[in-house]
Amino acid sequence: MALFTLKKDIMLAADIVLADAAGTPVNHTFKPSGIDTKGVYWWSDRSQANPIGYWKISVEFKEPPPAQAGQSSEGRSYRVRVGLHEPVMENISNSTVSGIAPAPTLAYIPRSFTEYVMSERSTLLERQHLRKMTQNLQANANVLDIVENLARVQG
Repeated sequence: MALFTLKKDIMLAADIVLADAAGTPVNHTFKPSGIDTKGVYWWSDRSQANPIGYWKISVEFKEPPPAQAGQSSEGRSYRVRVGLHEPVMENISNSTVSGIAPAPTLAYIPRSFTEYVMSERSTLLERQHLRKMTQNLQANANVLDIVENLARVQG
């Protein structure tokens, strides 16, 4: 994900390109879409014929509330929640009695969420460890088997 830094903590969103898991991987380009009413920033892969089927990335950033005089830093954390949403459209026949094609219909949405909870006191290296090790965890054979094959964990 390439982001352009405006200031130390404010960035402009740029396109995100992710390869899928097809036999011959296809790159999906997610274009910045903006912030919704809940403060979540969205990117959309607009390659589907209809917006209801756009694959999306969401990023929610929550800061701790302003500190109060005499307050401990205990429990004060930043939260970053990253989501990937991949809608699947229902297969609908275009042959209807009226001859009018039915409206596109959403069948279901596979999704994943990763949430980072980082103390206000955390260092850059600690945050880097968390992000890098989360990336490696997602590529771990156990996690792959659980997610892809719906394998159950046994003790």
